[in-house]
Amino acid sequence: MDQWENIAERKIREALAEGAFDNLEGKGRPLDLSEDPYQDPSLRMAHRLLRNNGFAPAWIEEAKDLEHAIEKARRDLARATAGQRTLDEFRERIAEINRRILAHNLKTPSTQFHMRPLDAEDLIAAQS
Repeated sequence: MDQWENIAERKIREALAEGAFDNLEGKGRPLDLSEDPYQDPSLRMAHRLLRNNGFAPAWIEEAKDLEHAIEKARRDLARATAGQRTLDEFRERIAEINRRILAHNLKTPSTQFHMRPLDAEDLIAAQS
């Protein structure tokens, strides 16, 4: 610990001992986490309106649609026969999903929400 951290810790302990934190507003109740303090203030009201009416930002809805499309493609591959035409159709479908993933990644506000493109050959090999 550095010197400033020691001073801060000591001050907090002293304040606790003096009861400085005993009469804080909201004491004993859970924190209100309904608002994201890191959210862009210019988008806060729009996001609240969407959330209160059962919607989400477009990129979140699109991510859900992509996850459903990926799951459906995997289920269809599992049920398919091992014919070349079926595998070619699966590869085309994955290529289309990958195009949608790349477009989705351009719309997300942070790389933390990016989706990884799929590798059709890996999915086929895992199914075999």
